[in-house]
Amino acid sequence: MSETAIAAYGILTIAIAAIQAFNRSEAMCRVLSWLFVGSQVAVTIAAYQSMGEKPFGYFTIDSLGLLLMTCVTVVSAASFSHDRAYVRTENGRDDSAVRSQFYAALTVLTAALTYSSISADMAVTWIFIEITTLSASALIFYRRTSRAIEATWKYVFACSVSLVIVYIGVLFASISMGKSATEGLSYETLTEMANELDTFWLKLSFIFVLVGYTAKLSLVPMFTAGIDAKDEAPTPAAAVLSSIVMNAGFVGFYRYYAVIAHTEVYEWARMVVLATGLLSIFVAAVYLIRVNNIKRLFAYSSVEHIGVVMLGMAAGGIGVYAGILHLVIHTFVKSAVFLHVSQLYRVFNSKLLSNMGGYIERCGVGGTFVIIAMLCVTAMPPSGLFMTELMIFKSLIDVRWWVVLGVSMVILCTIVWAICRDMLALTFLREKRERETSVTKEKMPVVEMLWQFALIAMSIWLGLATPETVSKLIWGAAELLK
Repeated sequence: MSETAIAAYGILTIAIAAIQAFNRSEAMCRVLSWLFVGSQVAVTIAAYQSMGEKPFGYFTIDSLGLLLMTCVTVVSAASFSHDRAYVRTENGRDDSAVRSQFYAALTVLTAALTYSSISADMAVTWIFIEITTLSASALIFYRRTSRAIEATWKYVFACSVSLVIVYIGVLFASISMGKSATEGLSYETLTEMANELDTFWLKLSFIFVLVGYTAKLSLVPMFTAGIDAKDEAPTPAAAVLSSIVMNAGFVGFYRYYAVIAHTEVYEWARMVVLATGLLSIFVAAVYLIRVNNIKRLFAYSSVEHIGVVMLGMAAGGIGVYAGILHLVIHTFVKSAVFLHVSQLYRVFNSKLLSNMGGYIERCGVGGTFVIIAMLCVTAMPPSGLFMTELMIFKSLIDVRWWVVLGVSMVILCTIVWAICRDMLALTFLREKRERETSVTKEKMPVVEMLWQFALIAMSIWLGLATPETVSKLIWGAAELLK
């Protein structure tokens, strides 16, 4: 992808977002949104045709960037397709200004995620992930309620603190380079200097970078930053926050982890990553046992899955390949599930699981989707996540981490039980609250139905019959650790 294409995409994004922010016509905002989606598709295609290029020296078109950029493109298109329920006038109040801000923020967020996917410099990655915080906060604040305000400030505060921590890690990385720090902080430069980096400052740097990016990754210890955000954000925004925003955090972590893999502190870093992943799975299980909010249930499920990815990263070998594939498949599964929450809310007028039940009676198509989604989220056949988790377990066996394998499997079984308990009750049991009217059949909007089933089908296909092109890209990304 040429420097011209990179620059043109950025200029077009700024122009579209600016017009959306100040324009008050819903039709114009939607036309501009699909113009942006078209440019997103075009820049992704251009990236595939430019494998190996390094525009401006600050970006790199490599396997990891291509994979995650594709995820951004697919999920953003699905999110923009689900926007109509969230941009109309509510209770007779003219919310045209809020609507315009929603479109502009989602456009900027998508572009920032695209740039972060192909960033080739620690500082550049940090900048674009900071932009995702600012744009995401505008989406979280969409409903203008007291709970939305609280969730927005929590997200801004937690993510800002976490990115300050990352910034300190970047400074420590530059210190570890000694006099060579003037050569820049590109991942390539750091890798070439791997044997010259000061191990003390390198360890400090890795700790700060990892802890800082856990706010975006939904990992322990900063995972709480995203829980309230996903709960209060409109469904299209929640789908983005639970999938491709997590991927942006992964980019920041993984590219630096790949640098660490070429140094003598790699074995120590693996233990840190292992502890973080195992603890995240445990924390997710604790919350999932007692959660009563459908959005929070899926948000804590994300904490579990990224914890599983970290186990693969720590184990190495086939675990790295499986971890990256797990991340990609999780992107499509979780975005589809969060998008379906809008349908659940329309039917039950509540996000509380205790207020839901008998969904299969009210919406047969929706009930069918929930059962399929339950299997996919819990990594049970035919879920693509089933195959990736098997490969990650194999990688744990390869390195003889028997205790880690046993503990993680027990915790994951607990999580499967908790999620299935809630999803089966939602689908088949009668509602616990009484309704004044009898049960009526509800229909899913066709566009939403097609997108949600397409995303779920894509996740199953990627796991059970991974295309050779995708497999090569994943192996290419995994080779960064060699």
